[in-house]
Amino acid sequence: MIGSVFAAADPAPAPGGLMSYIPLIAILALFYFMLFRPQQKREKQRQSMISELQKGDRVLLVSGFYARIIKPGETVFTVEIGKGVQVEIDRNAIAQKVEQPAAADAKSE
Repeated sequence: MIGSVFAAADPAPAPGGLMSYIPLIAILALFYFMLFRPQQKREKQRQSMISELQKGDRVLLVSGFYARIIKPGETVFTVEIGKGVQVEIDRNAIAQKVEQPAAADAKSE
């Protein structure tokens, strides 16, 4: 008798097809606004900074060296990392532009 009562009860209706995807869509939107969008913004700022570099600017390379730009180029920059030591680097090797302290320039000249 108890078995027939349970068998006669209607099962709970399953949520609609679209409603089951809402948590997934919310998580993807959260990832986009928390991770991808800020990273794209930083990369855009970095590319803008690299395109504005000029001869004489001081930069920090991803290797940790400080260098002064001797000859900017489209994909390759010539930089001086020491007195008379010039090397060619890829534009992606530049981490950031560094403001030149006045005291350091007076010592190097």
